[in-house]
Amino acid sequence: MDVLMIHDLSEAHFGLPLDRYGLTFDDGLYSQYYYYPLLKAHPRPLTFFITTSLIREAPARGRFDGHFLGHLNTGRYSHKAFIEKDLDCFMTAEEVRYLAEQPNVRIGAHSHFHDVILTDVHPRKPKPVSPWKSERFADVPAALREGLSIRSRLAFQGFEFAEGRLVPRSESRWIEFIRRDTELCQNWFERHLGRVPDTYCFPFNEYSSRLIDVLASFGFREFYAARSAKDPRLIGRTDIDALREAAAGANASPAAGG
Repeated sequence: MDVLMIHDLSEAHFGLPLDRYGLTFDDGLYSQYYYYPLLKAHPRPLTFFITTSLIREAPARGRFDGHFLGHLNTGRYSHKAFIEKDLDCFMTAEEVRYLAEQPNVRIGAHSHFHDVILTDVHPRKPKPVSPWKSERFADVPAALREGLSIRSRLAFQGFEFAEGRLVPRSESRWIEFIRRDTELCQNWFERHLGRVPDTYCFPFNEYSSRLIDVLASFGFREFYAARSAKDPRLIGRTDIDALREAAAGANASPAAGG
């Protein structure tokens, strides 16, 4: 079964043949809860991956009433969350609990902190760095950041900034961070839902064998990443916006001849 990766839902997404796919939702965004009435009849289970540090205690808000919300890209809502400390575009604990009670919903983990680190391990296909990620390292001099990438703090050992210099993070401190993040994440689920999921989606779709091994030791059995996942333990996904772009291209009229 082909699986879609969805972040902020928008009106345009509902024009796609969603019934053909398994649907997964990253980060725990309010739009995912808001549009649930349009998804409740989906023929396959809906999997919501929750970043637990972004979920606050507050009452549940309204669900879809015929009004479509404005769309936020990942860079914008990440900036709001990690730089502006504004969590309004994420679900509340009450909204997560509502979804968890629905018969066609599965709740999965998407880490606690969803954090980043500087590393000399570069992605195979580099892309522009989102402003929020750069601002996370505003205290690190540009000369020290030169030649480094910003990637998942869980998946990569990376460097820590201390006393004016970057030093390699020790393997023990890296594993300690993975364990702390995972414990906080599981504690949140136990406290708010009364159960701990065994399904995990990697922040930024970035993973390493060591990260998978540690997560498996905590009881996680099903792992999701991007479409290009090579590890046989992982389930790959297609970004819904890539599907939308492909559909738009297929429906475009051919250019007129000269």
